[in-house]
Amino acid sequence: MASFYLFLSCCLCKTSEQLLFTSSGVDNNETLRVSRSGGADPEGNQPGDLYVTIRVREDPVFRREGADIHVDAVLSVSQAILGGTIQVPTLTGDVVLKVRQGTQPGQKVVLKGKGIKTRNSSFYGNQYVHFNVTIPTNLTQRQITLMEEFAREEQAEYERDAAAGGATG
Repeated sequence: MASFYLFLSCCLCKTSEQLLFTSSGVDNNETLRVSRSGGADPEGNQPGDLYVTIRVREDPVFRREGADIHVDAVLSVSQAILGGTIQVPTLTGDVVLKVRQGTQPGQKVVLKGKGIKTRNSSFYGNQYVHFNVTIPTNLTQRQITLMEEFAREEQAEYERDAAAGGATG
């Protein structure tokens, strides 16, 4: 059960403070009814029901789609090519995630059950980790030399593959 404070104001009454309890997983634009917490009926006898429309604030790290959440992870070129491990934030704390060799920009990994609890159930959504690769802009002379060597080997391999493909055609 989640709880939060609501500060309400209307033209008919003064601002009031309510503590609202709701189940986990409430989503943006959902409307909750709070019985007997609204304004009084026209005769002033019984309070009516209060209807609250939920607005979920955007998080700077996570993006939400229903019960699923999405997060970006930034990889260096060497991490994307060689693989390795990185720390990724989840709703319950950071986890260490294995990055596979040859990870492509835009590729994603699913962390099952690491999303948001679905309202009125025991099901949790998934977390999707989207990989972005940063390309360095200021290389040292040694890095330039290594990349040029890599490019020559890559070109030679491409030419060998092209020649082998053409010879069998």
